[in-house]
Amino acid sequence: MSSAGQPTDPIKFVALYKRVLKMLGSDRKLGWTLACANVTLAMAMFAEPILFGLVIDALSRAPLDHPEQIWPVLAPLLFTWMGFGLFTISCGALIALFADRLSHRRRHIVLRDYFEHVLQLPLAQQSDKHSGRLMKIMLQGTDALWWLWLSFFRDHLAAAVSLIVLVPVALYINWRLALVLIVLCFVFVGLTHFILRKTQALQQQVESHQSDLAEQASDTLGNIALVQSFARIEHEVSSLKNISQRALGAQMPVLSWWALVNVLTRSSTTLSILCIVALGAWLFTHGLTTVGAIVTFIAFSGMVIMRLEQIVGFIHRLAIDAPRLQEFFHVLDTEPSIHDSPQALDPGRVRGAVAFENVTFAYDKKHPAIQGLSFTLKPGTTVALVGASGAGKSTALSLLYRAFDPQAGRITVDGTDIRELQLSALRSNIGVVFQEALLFNRSIAENLRVGLPEATDAQLRQACASAQALDFILQHPQGFDTKIGERGRMLSGGERQRLSIARVLLKDPPILILDEATSALDSATETKLLQALEAVTKDRSTLVIAHRLATIRQADTILVMAHGQVVETGSFDELYALGGRFTQLVKEQFTDASGQFIS
Repeated sequence: MSSAGQPTDPIKFVALYKRVLKMLGSDRKLGWTLACANVTLAMAMFAEPILFGLVIDALSRAPLDHPEQIWPVLAPLLFTWMGFGLFTISCGALIALFADRLSHRRRHIVLRDYFEHVLQLPLAQQSDKHSGRLMKIMLQGTDALWWLWLSFFRDHLAAAVSLIVLVPVALYINWRLALVLIVLCFVFVGLTHFILRKTQALQQQVESHQSDLAEQASDTLGNIALVQSFARIEHEVSSLKNISQRALGAQMPVLSWWALVNVLTRSSTTLSILCIVALGAWLFTHGLTTVGAIVTFIAFSGMVIMRLEQIVGFIHRLAIDAPRLQEFFHVLDTEPSIHDSPQALDPGRVRGAVAFENVTFAYDKKHPAIQGLSFTLKPGTTVALVGASGAGKSTALSLLYRAFDPQAGRITVDGTDIRELQLSALRSNIGVVFQEALLFNRSIAENLRVGLPEATDAQLRQACASAQALDFILQHPQGFDTKIGERGRMLSGGERQRLSIARVLLKDPPILILDEATSALDSATETKLLQALEAVTKDRSTLVIAHRLATIRQADTILVMAHGQVVETGSFDELYALGGRFTQLVKEQFTDASGQFIS
């Protein structure tokens, strides 16, 4: 993100505003049409005070003994005034209508684009931002864009054009009175620039605290069970209160400075009108102006003051929104580190031959989580990875579906480097059952169809039956239409995991990854599920991570990992006979309380 002080530079504001207007995308043509209409409207609005002054002059010159003689002069002025009035009303209404439609439509398009962009970012690039912060950035950023588009086409473009047109018109009518309005413009510009320099750094702090607030609230609400079970309600509320107070402490000086601007601008407004009246009276007594010109300039001053207040209000709002937009654009401009190469291939359904060739990966690029890892997985076979927590098992398999890319070595599927395959094609060939069941706050059927959107009801039932999940689903009154709550909270741990397994079975991928897939199941359910998985894995390449060694007895190959490296390789019986690390793991899990080995 940009540093705190940068947006005080007017050039930075202009660049930010131009970036906002560039995001009109396919609606740019309509935007240009609205811009031209705004310019026309702004110029037409000057007709009213000029015609008002001409009417006053015409009335003041009317002969008192024959007042009816005024109508040949007055009637054209009144009809012209009426025509301009009807034009400005109809044009203003159309601008407002289409500006509303454009800004609301673009807001939803940009929101969808941001949402899609964040979903495409690899896990490594999302780990430094909490989901609550990303949500806040999305909502506040798109709201800021919506307001800027709407206000630009409805008010602020016309206001800016009005001020630009005003100077030559006012100088032409009476340069002496025009000087008062020009001085007023400079006063507004000076005050606004001064206040921006005083408040922008504080506004950056406010936005930072607001992001912390959103992150803290989201984190707490997402872990209510933890908060309640550890009696941390008071602590969490106090923590949120402290962040809120810091945000408020930074916000108050900003509000005070802008309140001062409001007082000073109103004071300068009153003084300007008094100056115009006093100067106009002096000029009139010396024959240098007319009553109509004085009235015109009083009307001009009202228009100028209204436009200046609009522009100051816009700059105030932009000063508030600038940090939000910077955060929004910072996320939107983040290039995914993992993406399709220009020549990426779609292999269709693969056979499932997987090979790790001297693969090394480190999260911080300094301390390898995986180092020199090499193994092969033949189609239709099962390879199991075992070892202590932190040995690199889950990291290794996450490299296969490109949650990360290795810093050295390569991974191939059917002999092709996975970096040469389309991401969507690669991942459609891989099914993952994570250690933690990942479920949406949707119905059971919707969660299952994540694996296969077009799945029929019969296919859902078959997958759930194979995963030993059908019985508990049918116990719910709404069956497959039952909503399961945020992260599946309405279900038990075992039920959530069985749904995760059913979802992968429904996907029917040629490569299957089971990351502690049975860890949340009781022994009876696990036994049934293993029987189902044995049939399912027979014709597909399967990678299993397991702490329960009983679940991998039938694996074709077992890799024992330690510190990111394979230290032992073989079948269950072969590894046990070696008397090494695997033997120790087996003895720890298959020894009863009396120390007797359970075969």
